[in-house]
Amino acid sequence: MNESRRIRFGFSFLFFFILIILISCGISPVSSDEGVARKEENPSLLKIISGIFGKEFPPSSWELIQGAMQKIQMKLYPPNLDFRSSNKDGEEGEEKGEKVKEAATRSLEVSKEAIEDSAKLAGGVVGEVVHKTAEKVTKQTSHDEL
Repeated sequence: MNESRRIRFGFSFLFFFILIILISCGISPVSSDEGVARKEENPSLLKIISGIFGKEFPPSSWELIQGAMQKIQMKLYPPNLDFRSSNKDGEEGEEKGEKVKEAATRSLEVSKEAIEDSAKLAGGVVGEVVHKTAEKVTKQTSHDEL
């Protein structure tokens, strides 16, 4: 089955490549002055359509390649439109609830440890500041006594 997909992809890609080459070679601007004057008088169907849609018509070769590649990608990898929850492991609601409870307790433990560490660090910093302030006060009182 994969081999047939590859063969179809190859033929599709070759077809679009040849189509793009034919389109780019087949469309050539009119070189005579009469043709330009005549085109200005009567707007072509392509100009009317491009005026309606606001895009260049026919699309450029790059736009054709992009469109073809998007179509091929959609054929090979269609989107999954099933948004229902899937029970691949056969889990029931109770087991999922247990997992959520375990994750919540682990999260609380980790946050509790982080709070304890930050409290220790803050306590150490405050202790140093209090010690330095006490030293300054003792130095000032010793200078005042002299």
